[in-house]
Amino acid sequence: MPRSHRSPFPYVPLGPTELHMNAVETWDRLLTDIANAREEVLFETYILVDGAAADALLTAFRQAKANGASIRLMIDGAGSHELSSELREQLEAIAEVQIYHPLRWKTLFFQFRSHFMQRTHRRLVIVDRMVLWTGGLSVEDLWWKEASAPFLEAMVRCCGSVVAQARVAFESLWVGTPEMELTPKGQRGIQADQIRILPQRAPQLSCFRYSLLHRIGGAHQRIWISTAYFIPPRRLRRALTHSANRGLDVRLLLPGAKMHDHPAVRFASRRYYAHLLRHGVKIYEYQTSFQHSKACLIDDHLCIIGSPNIDRWSNFWNHEVAVEMHATEINQSLAGNFEKAFAESLCYSHTAWKLRPLWSRFLEYFFGIFDKAF
Repeated sequence: MPRSHRSPFPYVPLGPTELHMNAVETWDRLLTDIANAREEVLFETYILVDGAAADALLTAFRQAKANGASIRLMIDGAGSHELSSELREQLEAIAEVQIYHPLRWKTLFFQFRSHFMQRTHRRLVIVDRMVLWTGGLSVEDLWWKEASAPFLEAMVRCCGSVVAQARVAFESLWVGTPEMELTPKGQRGIQADQIRILPQRAPQLSCFRYSLLHRIGGAHQRIWISTAYFIPPRRLRRALTHSANRGLDVRLLLPGAKMHDHPAVRFASRRYYAHLLRHGVKIYEYQTSFQHSKACLIDDHLCIIGSPNIDRWSNFWNHEVAVEMHATEINQSLAGNFEKAFAESLCYSHTAWKLRPLWSRFLEYFFGIFDKAF
């Protein structure tokens, strides 16, 4: 079996699965699941900070606690560094809270690679060992359903055997043993109506990255990818341009300037546009709000949705998680959401790209010098 095909988790039958990309529907469904918990809630996220979203989550946690459920909450020390002591105390009153690699001067100077740089960027919510949520949602008001222009986000709600895989991934990081062995090489490839968890802890466990390359290489009709931060490695650039040269419909949905939280990363990523556009890759920059979804749509049957971005942080430092599934209905729903986002985006052609202003070229060159930091 090719390396790109392997993961610590085997393919399992696809249970009831839902795609959520509307902020109101996402939050209402997620908070209801948490509030209805009876046994346990496992919640892991990169960003959890004070605001209306955190207040709503706290209310749901309290209801779950009143129902008799135990709650374990893991948040990243860097992503959630603005969490107030007051909110943390309220969370600790009802949940077992773990801060993953808190920001400390000691780790900056003595554990830079092992603690300061390593982050959990995963989004995992597991309710009563029956329901799994994953994607890119953060507990911050920029994602909240009542925001004036909520970030564009993709979340999936899954049931069935895949929930147990996600629980293993959560427990491994909770107890401090993120390394997991790959499945035996004899495992068959994905079949119809199957799903599995793809963890990412590069370079030791680069399951998402290798699976993405494998799926792109095996595509026959289309490759649509959305990501918030786009610093593509050489192998991915080659895979995308080769697919476009083969006549496939290759599209990238990337953030525009509106509400972008890291403009320097955006300018650095635009250095790669010319080469991709020249080979027929279509590039769309979302204009309505910040495009934060992380999804890959392959042909009419396969998709990957989760927390990894296509940048060096996800490839080399972050703990990430995604689901890879053969699910025709989910793909149809994802394709519809892609089409809606494309209609709200600015699409570049190679000819138009060459006419961009001089100041934009300068910023792309300047920030591109530092793209290894992104």
